[in-house]
Amino acid sequence: QVNGKDVTSHIYEYTTQVGMRIEKGVVQLVPKQQPVQILFCLKEKNQKKINSHRWFFSAFGRVLDPNICVLLDAGTKPGGNSIYHLWKAFDLEPMCAGAC
Repeated sequence: QVNGKDVTSHIYEYTTQVGMRIEKGVVQLVPKQQPVQILFCLKEKNQKKINSHRWFFSAFGRVLDPNICVLLDAGTKPGGNSIYHLWKAFDLEPMCAGAC
């Protein structure tokens, strides 16, 4: 408890040191150029995926107003460039609403 109220989640923030640039229509990663902000929220109680998505879009989405959101299930280990390729799909097609 904090101030007499139950803790519902733990939030961690990390800013990467990897930037991105577009060269001849291709996005490339550039070390130590432009940071990317990453948030991790660990809920105290597992109330399933839909509840987690509701939390994300209702709380974090409204405050941060992100261009692209990536949601991963617990235990998922993305491949080396998979999140980049996901981001690239959205970048190349602005009308894209979802990708996997």
